[in-house]
Amino acid sequence: MLAANGHAYSAKVAREIAGVGYCAAKKTYFHGVRLHVIAERRFERLPSPTQIWLCEASVHDLTAAKEQHLELPNTTLIADLAYPEPDFRQILNGQNTNLYTACKKPKGADLTKLEKYHNRLVSKFRQPIESLFNWIHEKTQIQKASKVRSADGLLLHCWGKLAVAFYLLVFNY
Repeated sequence: MLAANGHAYSAKVAREIAGVGYCAAKKTYFHGVRLHVIAERRFERLPSPTQIWLCEASVHDLTAAKEQHLELPNTTLIADLAYPEPDFRQILNGQNTNLYTACKKPKGADLTKLEKYHNRLVSKFRQPIESLFNWIHEKTQIQKASKVRSADGLLLHCWGKLAVAFYLLVFNY
Protein backbone atom coordinates (compact mmCIF):
# COMPACT_ATOMS: atom_id res chain seq x y z
CA MET A 1 0.00 0.00 0.00
CA LEU A 2 1.45 3.31 -1.10
CA ALA A 3 -1.54 5.25 0.19
CA ALA A 4 -4.76 4.26 1.92
CA ASN A 5 -8.35 5.44 2.35
CA GLY A 6 -8.90 9.07 1.25
CA HIS A 7 -5.36 9.41 -0.07
CA ALA A 8 -5.71 6.40 -2.39
CA TYR A 9 -7.47 8.35 -5.14
CA SER A 10 -5.10 11.33 -5.16
CA ALA A 11 -1.85 9.33 -4.94
CA LYS A 12 0.53 9.88 -7.82
CA VAL A 13 3.42 7.56 -6.93
CA ALA A 14 4.24 4.73 -9.38
CA ARG A 15 1.05 5.17 -11.40
CA GLU A 16 2.57 3.16 -14.27
CA ILE A 17 2.46 -0.02 -12.12
CA ALA A 18 0.15 0.84 -9.19
CA GLY A 19 -3.58 1.43 -9.04
CA VAL A 20 -6.46 1.83 -6.62
CA GLY A 21 -7.85 -1.37 -5.13
CA TYR A 22 -9.98 -2.51 -2.24
CA CYS A 23 -8.86 -4.76 0.60
CA ALA A 24 -12.00 -6.53 1.83
CA ALA A 25 -10.25 -7.92 4.90
CA LYS A 26 -9.31 -4.42 6.10
CA LYS A 27 -12.30 -2.69 4.48
CA THR A 28 -9.85 -0.20 2.98
CA TYR A 29 -9.29 1.40 -0.40
CA PHE A 30 -5.62 1.74 -1.25
CA HIS A 31 -3.21 2.82 -3.97
CA GLY A 32 -0.60 0.17 -4.67
CA VAL A 33 -0.02 -3.29 -6.05
CA ARG A 34 -1.28 -6.77 -5.20
CA LEU A 35 0.88 -9.81 -4.60
CA HIS A 36 -0.30 -13.08 -6.17
CA VAL A 37 1.15 -16.42 -5.14
CA ILE A 38 0.62 -20.00 -6.21
CA ALA A 39 2.23 -22.30 -3.69
CA GLU A 40 2.73 -25.98 -3.09
CA ARG A 41 1.42 -27.44 0.16
CA ARG A 42 3.97 -28.88 2.57
CA PHE A 43 3.10 -31.06 5.54
CA GLU A 44 3.14 -29.06 8.80
CA ARG A 45 5.09 -26.21 7.17
CA LEU A 46 4.31 -23.01 5.33
CA PRO A 47 3.58 -23.56 1.63
CA SER A 48 6.44 -23.27 -0.86
CA PRO A 49 5.73 -20.59 -3.53
CA THR A 50 6.03 -21.84 -7.09
CA GLN A 51 4.75 -18.73 -8.92
CA ILE A 52 4.75 -15.13 -7.71
CA TRP A 53 3.69 -11.95 -9.49
CA LEU A 54 2.59 -8.39 -8.82
CA CYS A 55 -0.15 -6.44 -10.55
CA GLU A 56 -2.00 -3.18 -10.10
CA ALA A 57 -4.34 -3.20 -7.12
CA SER A 58 -7.22 -2.36 -9.47
CA VAL A 59 -6.82 -5.62 -11.42
CA HIS A 60 -9.24 -8.35 -10.34
CA ASP A 61 -7.60 -11.56 -9.08
CA LEU A 62 -9.12 -13.67 -11.86
CA THR A 63 -7.95 -11.22 -14.55
CA ALA A 64 -4.44 -11.28 -13.07
CA ALA A 65 -4.41 -15.09 -13.13
CA LYS A 66 -5.65 -15.23 -16.73
CA GLU A 67 -2.99 -12.72 -17.83
CA GLN A 68 -0.31 -15.00 -16.37
CA HIS A 69 -1.37 -17.86 -18.69
CA LEU A 70 -0.91 -20.25 -15.78
CA GLU A 71 0.33 -23.72 -16.54
CA LEU A 72 -0.67 -26.03 -13.72
CA PRO A 73 -0.92 -29.45 -15.37
CA ASN A 74 -2.25 -32.43 -13.44
CA THR A 75 -2.74 -30.66 -10.13
CA THR A 76 -5.37 -29.26 -7.80
CA LEU A 77 -5.84 -25.53 -7.30
CA ILE A 78 -7.64 -24.42 -4.15
CA ALA A 79 -8.57 -20.78 -4.70
CA ASP A 80 -10.72 -18.08 -3.14
CA LEU A 81 -14.12 -16.85 -4.32
CA ALA A 82 -12.62 -14.74 -7.13
CA TYR A 83 -11.92 -17.76 -9.33
CA PRO A 84 -15.03 -19.93 -9.96
CA GLU A 85 -15.71 -18.66 -13.47
CA PRO A 86 -16.65 -21.17 -16.20
CA ASP A 87 -14.03 -20.13 -18.77
CA PHE A 88 -11.23 -20.21 -16.15
CA ARG A 89 -12.39 -23.68 -15.10
CA GLN A 90 -12.32 -24.72 -18.76
CA ILE A 91 -8.70 -23.49 -19.13
CA LEU A 92 -7.72 -25.51 -16.05
CA ASN A 93 -9.71 -28.57 -17.17
CA GLY A 94 -7.70 -28.48 -20.40
CA GLN A 95 -4.59 -28.89 -18.22
CA ASN A 96 -6.20 -31.71 -16.22
CA THR A 97 -6.28 -29.42 -13.17
CA ASN A 98 -9.07 -29.46 -10.60
CA LEU A 99 -10.27 -26.11 -9.19
CA TYR A 100 -11.89 -25.96 -5.77
CA THR A 101 -13.41 -22.76 -4.41
CA ALA A 102 -15.96 -21.96 -1.76
CA CYS A 103 -19.62 -21.77 -2.75
CA LYS A 104 -21.12 -18.29 -2.95
CA LYS A 105 -24.23 -17.68 -0.93
CA PRO A 106 -27.16 -17.10 -3.31
CA LYS A 107 -29.04 -13.82 -2.86
CA GLY A 108 -31.99 -14.22 -0.55
CA ALA A 109 -31.17 -17.83 0.28
CA ASP A 110 -28.96 -19.84 2.57
CA LEU A 111 -26.32 -22.40 1.73
CA THR A 112 -27.25 -26.05 2.09
CA LYS A 113 -25.56 -28.20 4.73
CA LEU A 114 -23.44 -29.79 2.03
CA GLU A 115 -22.35 -26.37 0.68
CA LYS A 116 -21.48 -25.20 4.21
CA TYR A 117 -19.41 -28.33 4.74
CA HIS A 118 -17.71 -27.81 1.37
CA ASN A 119 -16.87 -24.19 2.33
CA ARG A 120 -15.37 -25.28 5.66
CA LEU A 121 -13.28 -27.88 3.86
CA VAL A 122 -12.03 -25.39 1.23
CA SER A 123 -11.27 -22.90 4.01
CA LYS A 124 -9.27 -25.53 5.88
CA PHE A 125 -7.18 -26.26 2.78
CA ARG A 126 -6.71 -22.52 2.05
CA GLN A 127 -5.56 -21.74 5.59
CA PRO A 128 -1.83 -22.44 4.91
CA ILE A 129 -1.67 -19.93 2.03
CA GLU A 130 -3.41 -17.32 4.19
CA SER A 131 -0.81 -18.10 6.86
CA LEU A 132 1.96 -17.62 4.29
CA PHE A 133 0.66 -14.15 3.39
CA ASN A 134 0.39 -13.25 7.07
CA TRP A 135 3.91 -14.58 7.71
CA ILE A 136 5.34 -12.54 4.80
CA HIS A 137 3.73 -9.38 6.16
CA GLU A 138 4.82 -10.15 9.72
CA LYS A 139 8.47 -10.75 8.70
CA THR A 140 8.84 -7.92 6.17
CA GLN A 141 6.06 -5.33 6.71
CA ILE A 142 5.71 -5.48 2.92
CA GLN A 143 2.32 -3.72 2.96
CA LYS A 144 3.84 -0.53 4.35
CA ALA A 145 5.25 1.19 1.27
CA SER A 146 4.25 4.77 2.09
CA LYS A 147 7.88 5.98 1.89
CA VAL A 148 8.31 4.72 -1.70
CA ARG A 149 8.54 7.54 -4.24
CA SER A 150 8.89 5.85 -7.67
CA ALA A 151 7.91 2.77 -9.66
CA ASP A 152 11.48 1.46 -9.44
CA GLY A 153 11.44 2.08 -5.70
CA LEU A 154 8.17 0.16 -5.38
CA LEU A 155 9.55 -2.80 -7.32
CA LEU A 156 12.71 -2.77 -5.21
CA HIS A 157 10.59 -2.57 -2.04
CA CYS A 158 8.41 -5.52 -3.06
CA TRP A 159 10.95 -7.87 -4.63
CA GLY A 160 13.61 -7.06 -2.01
CA LYS A 161 11.28 -7.87 0.86
CA LEU A 162 10.04 -11.00 -0.90
CA ALA A 163 13.63 -12.15 -1.47
CA VAL A 164 14.34 -11.80 2.25
CA ALA A 165 11.09 -13.56 3.17
CA PHE A 166 11.74 -16.51 0.87
CA TYR A 167 15.34 -16.79 2.03
CA LEU A 168 13.97 -17.09 5.57
CA LEU A 169 11.30 -19.54 4.40
CA VAL A 170 13.81 -21.84 2.72
CA PHE A 171 16.40 -21.83 5.49
CA ASN A 172 14.31 -21.46 8.65
CA TYR A 173 10.78 -22.66 8.07
